[in-house]
Amino acid sequence: MTMSEQTVIEQALHRLTDPRLWYGLSGHQVTGEDVARHLEAAGRLMERENWDPQLYEPFRGHHLRDALDQVRRDGAGDADTQYVARKIMELLLRLHTSAPYVDYEVWSEHRSRTLPEVLDLLRVTAEVARRYGRAALPA
Repeated sequence: MTMSEQTVIEQALHRLTDPRLWYGLSGHQVTGEDVARHLEAAGRLMERENWDPQLYEPFRGHHLRDALDQVRRDGAGDADTQYVARKIMELLLRLHTSAPYVDYEVWSEHRSRTLPEVLDLLRVTAEVARRYGRAALPA
């Protein structure tokens, strides 16, 4: 591992363990488990209905953003878990691509994107959320 790779990994870990990352748009903190469930539900929807990005034009209702929105509307997630999921996905995509900025929506709708790649992003992001996210508060 080079020194710059180590620095990037350390920065990512610092961001993932920063409690501020886990606040949603409402100002409430969300748990890693809640974020992971939102992501996994979106993945199941995309997989079940074969929402292959190469089959649909952008803004046609069959992309990653649309799956995350549907999960929110169905009540399996909310705006807070979707917002935190976005921040984590974009952090992971920046690490993966070495790009200074990556918008997950544009990434997922790129003409070269495949459904397995999108599902892999959801799976990895869910794993990261569970590992580094805030735990549920005791009842």
